[in-house]
Amino acid sequence: MFFYISILAGLTALGAAFFAKTWSWATLVLCALLLLIPLSGLKARKKDLRSKKLSDAANAMLERYGHYYSMPHAAKDFGRATVVLHLSGTLVAIVNLFQGYWTGAAIGVVYFVALGMLARQFDPNNFLYDQGEKAVHEEITAFLEKSANDRVGKAAVKR
Repeated sequence: MFFYISILAGLTALGAAFFAKTWSWATLVLCALLLLIPLSGLKARKKDLRSKKLSDAANAMLERYGHYYSMPHAAKDFGRATVVLHLSGTLVAIVNLFQGYWTGAAIGVVYFVALGMLARQFDPNNFLYDQGEKAVHEEITAFLEKSANDRVGKAAVKR
């Protein structure tokens, strides 16, 4: 749902970039700040998934991105919304460059960096380029799948 709202906000900001530059950036920055609310909520509600069966690196990743592994659909939706706003900000900054609005271009650089970091906080799986991080992610997902299968099997035995 937030993905579609971010598309609408991004298109509005892009259209406003041609007429009201300040309102364009105000729209994008407000949307980015509003995304901090669900991020803090997701991080507050995350489950403690750490286990002695996992490596130290996997437990560290679970500590940092536990919200992603405990609520993956919500984290992916907010992550996609952040990526759309990131792209919209980049396009608005390019429009500002062609218009000679250098303040908007400077805001665009800061916005680009900030939204990139925010997108990684929501959905780190999109940004796993390091082979070590990929291996840790695969270790976590395999562990969580096995744990879920074990719980389903135990529930079936109890019936």
